[in-house]
Amino acid sequence: MGNITENKLNTVITAADIAIINASIAAINSKLPAGSLTDEQRMNLKSINVDNKIFVEDAITEMTVNGAGIMPAFLNAAHLQNDIMLYDQLDAIESGINTLLQRIADLKRIAGDEAYTGGLTVYKLFESANNAGLNQAKQPYEKLSTRFNAQGNAGRPAKTEI
Repeated sequence: MGNITENKLNTVITAADIAIINASIAAINSKLPAGSLTDEQRMNLKSINVDNKIFVEDAITEMTVNGAGIMPAFLNAAHLQNDIMLYDQLDAIESGINTLLQRIADLKRIAGDEAYTGGLTVYKLFESANNAGLNQAKQPYEKLSTRFNAQGNAGRPAKTEI
């Protein structure tokens, strides 16, 4: 559980900034080539790793240097070169977006921890006040305690003894 006195994030994103972020996401999406896969296609299409990428680059080189008279007309070196270039471009974009996604996940984790830690502290204070017999604490304590009722005692914060 986080430290209730340490508030690492005490901010919200303005509506204007949310609009800019969403527009930026839409702009990125609009600049990518069309294409999506079904779950089955995702499972069946070949993936590429470092060794496979080197193999493809070598195949393109051999095709263009030594392929005359061997390669059929339907194999187009320029198409393969475009595919591997697009792969490299998308790999770089994916890396940047993965870094961004990790930052977003980290910020969500911090904000969620701070919010839930604060909520648990409020709950425990109402619980202590209710246990001490303060009538105005009964309704808020009962309302907040419903969060833990379905779990039995598992997951329920320990009762605070006074």
